Amino acid sequence: MAFLCHECKSCAALVTDRVRRSFIPLGAIQALANFAPTLILIYIPLIAASLNARSSEIGLVISTYHAMIFLSGIIFGRLADLKGRKPFILLGLGLSSLAFLGHLLINNLSSLFLVRALAGFCLGMFPSALITYAYEKRNNLGVFSSLGSLGWGIGSVIAGLIGIYRRLYLFSALGFLLAFLIALFFLPASSVRLTQRFWDIKVLKKNWRVYLTFLLRHVGAFGIWAIFPLYLAALGANKFWIGIIYSINSFGQFLFMPLLDRFTSKRLITYGLVFSSLTFLIFAICRNHWQILPFQVMLAFSWSALYLGTLKYLMENNEEKATAVGIFNSLMSLSGIIGPVLGGIVGSLGYRMVMVFASGLTVISFIFFHQRD
Repeated sequence: MAFLCHECKSCAALVTDRVRRSFIPLGAIQALANFAPTLILIYIPLIAASLNARSSEIGLVISTYHAMIFLSGIIFGRLADLKGRKPFILLGLGLSSLAFLGHLLINNLSSLFLVRALAGFCLGMFPSALITYAYEKRNNLGVFSSLGSLGWGIGSVIAGLIGIYRRLYLFSALGFLLAFLIALFFLPASSVRLTQRFWDIKVLKKNWRVYLTFLLRHVGAFGIWAIFPLYLAALGANKFWIGIIYSINSFGQFLFMPLLDRFTSKRLITYGLVFSSLTFLIFAICRNHWQILPFQVMLAFSWSALYLGTLKYLMENNEEKATAVGIFNSLMSLSGIIGPVLGGIVGSLGYRMVMVFASGLTVISFIFFHQRD
């Protein structure tokens, strides 16, 4: 900036300072909003089992949670475009704090169903508004998204260190409460509003190829995640190494996403699909858990590229940004419903076939994405 005059330097410094001050609270909210639910998420199957739930009932608890996120994401993503971003960031974070505190009331299987359904609905309210708000304020989705992965990784580690359910419920609620307070006091109001009908499918029609591409890949991925801990155990991993293997993925995303932000959305999606398919196939031929370790880095790269590329594509090609991202977030939850069911069916042929199935679905999604109109 040596070629700028003193006044220009002052203006540039002022703009940079404003961007920094607006992005720091956004980044903190993103990290906390991913940290808080992770504290509980990884223990839900164990909590359900402690309440004498059968395996089918455990699957239903998880599917119900994702179904409520799916529903909420579509509704509140649209509302964030029509009414503004900040109100729904605050509403979602505030209600999520209460919903996750409500986990303290779980004492039987019915209460677990109810609390997880409420938690899913509240959790789906704010991500599309938050992501869109961040994009409009700074346009750096790589750094912002990476902080979500950082929160997820830290949450996984702390959950393993604490291990006491009631304490985790409290820490989760406090995480959401802190994010709510940061949003309340440090985020300026967003004035972006659209004058449109609430029910309008043009966003879905316009982006159907990208949505279908992502859905097919992620259905396959969720099929893997449904049996992945069991697969790792079968390969010889104990609980400690299973946790380490998972953390490599989340922390890898934290490192990759800021580096990938400079690439075009279509190139990122292509990279994400190619490396996802290769990674899933490699998982199928690994003979011990040590061989899985380095390919978790490839998995982190593939997800970072696909997730970031899809977000950038939707932001760059849609006026209704929060609506588009809301549908995208809902598709992730829909994958969490369909994937484990298909994974369970294919898994009857063996764990490795689930990996091959996921790789094949990703190849199909690649073909859909690159098919010409």
